Amino acid sequence: MNEFKAKVYQAAIDQLKEKQKLLAEERKNIIESILEEEKNSAGDKYETSREMISQDLNSIEKQIAQSKADLEEIYRLNTIKDTPPTIQEGTLVKLGADWFLLAVSLGQIKVEDSKVFLLSKNSPLGELLIGKKKKDQVNFRGKPQVVEEMF
Repeated sequence: MNEFKAKVYQAAIDQLKEKQKLLAEERKNIIESILEEEKNSAGDKYETSREMISQDLNSIEKQIAQSKADLEEIYRLNTIKDTPPTIQEGTLVKLGADWFLLAVSLGQIKVEDSKVFLLSKNSPLGELLIGKKKKDQVNFRGKPQVVEEMF
């Protein structure tokens, strides 16, 4: 595997693990709030507050599940060691001056001195890139861009 690609995957793994840690802490805080509300309140105000906290907890639970799924997907894609003949899921692509990893929608990460955008194969750009080869051209940001590198 390309050394830069390995660093991109490691940065993505690190970011997702940090996100999981923060979400777990947030979940703990919400549960503590629920327990505190049970001690202090009664009546309609209590029910409204409890419902809002419950919705927050459900939201955090969904984010935790998504983060776990994203991390599992990154680990799965990281096992692909060969450079495919065409762009597919797991491919690191240099399009013009920008780097993109077709993996999970994580946004931008910084690796060495480069910005790398992690995006899903189902994103608009991901769909444009799937199946392309090195030196192929795609229209991106309103202008033609060339696939410079792929790993």
